[in-house]
Amino acid sequence: MSRTTKMLLPALAIFLLFPCMAFAAVNESAPGAANLKWKYEAGFGITGAPVVYDGKVFVGDGEGTLHVVNAVTGQLVWKHKGGTTINGAPAIMDGVVYIGGRDGSLSALGAANGDVRWEYTSKTVNTPGAIWASPAAADGKVFFCSSDGKVHALNAKTGAQIWSFDTGKELRSTPHYSDGLLFVGDHGGMFHAIDANTGKKAWGGGAGGSIDTPATTADGVVYFGSADGTLQAVRIKGVVPLWKTVIGESVSTAATVSGGKVYLGTPTGYLVSLHVSDGSTAWTLPCQGGIHSRPLVADGRVYFGSDQGVFFAVNAMTSKTEWTFATGREILSAPALHNGVIYFGSMDGFLYAIE
Repeated sequence: MSRTTKMLLPALAIFLLFPCMAFAAVNESAPGAANLKWKYEAGFGITGAPVVYDGKVFVGDGEGTLHVVNAVTGQLVWKHKGGTTINGAPAIMDGVVYIGGRDGSLSALGAANGDVRWEYTSKTVNTPGAIWASPAAADGKVFFCSSDGKVHALNAKTGAQIWSFDTGKELRSTPHYSDGLLFVGDHGGMFHAIDANTGKKAWGGGAGGSIDTPATTADGVVYFGSADGTLQAVRIKGVVPLWKTVIGESVSTAATVSGGKVYLGTPTGYLVSLHVSDGSTAWTLPCQGGIHSRPLVADGRVYFGSDQGVFFAVNAMTSKTEWTFATGREILSAPALHNGVIYFGSMDGFLYAIE
C-alpha cells in the first residue's frame, strides 16, 4: 500500500528545465573545505555535467563543444565542436564517449583523442527532435530521448538503430537504465518502464504534472519527481507503489539516495531530505537561488550548485552549511567526484576543481 505525505513549501507555477545526470552517491573522500585546485576556461557557459573517465574530465557547453581536460592539472587534452548546446552528462562506455545535442544528433567519439566513430541523425522531420539531456549507455546499447517523444536505442559500436519507442509526448529528460529496464518520464506526466532489449513497454505510471527530471533507482526501488510537486517511490519487482510525498513545488532535480535518505532540489532553492522508508521529511534547507544541480552525496555531505552561482557543501545529517564557493553565474548541472576532488561547471564559462 502506498503512502502520501505532505511538505509545506511555497507553491510555484513555473519551473526551469536543465536536466542533469551524474553518479551522485559515492563512497570516497570529498573536500571538507572550498580549496580551488584549478579552473578551466571553456569560453562559453557550461550547460553539461562533468564526467571523470581515465584521468580526464569530460564536459559540454552551451555552444556545443565537448571539452576534455586533464583531471589533475586542468589542461585541455582535446575538444570536439558539435552542432548545438550539450545538456547533461556524456555517456562513456568501453572507451567511447556519447554526446547528444539540441540539433537532434548523437555522436560517438573516441575517449582518448576525440576521433569520430559515428554520428546518428534522425531521418524523420518532426518537432526539432532535440536531445535535451544525457544519453545512457549499457549492455552494448546507447539510449537517448528526443523531444519528438521517442526513446531510441542504438548499437553502441555502429550507431545503427535497434528500436524506438514512441511515448506520444515531448521528452526532456535522461533515460535511466537499471537491470534491463529503461525508465523515462514524459512532458505529459506519464512514467514509462521499457524493456531495454525489445523496446516494449513493461509497465507505467504517472503524475499530475510533467516528468522532466531523470528517475533514480536504489535497492530495487525507482524514484521519480514531477512538476506537480510530488516525488514517488515504486518497488520495481511487482510494481508496488510505496509512497508519494507532496513537496509543495516542482521537483527540479533527479533524486539522490544515500544513507537511508533521499535528497532533491526545487526551483525556488530548497534542498529537501526525505526518509527512504516512508517519504517523510528529514529536513529542508532554503538556499540562494533555484536548484537544478542534482545533489551529490559523499563523506557525510551533500554537494550541489544554485542558480545564484553558489556551490554548497551541506552536512547530510543536520543540513548545516559547511562551506560555499561562489562562481560568476548559474550552476545548472550536477557535480562529479573523483579521487577526493569535486568537479562542476558554471554558466560563467569555467569548469572548477575543488579539493
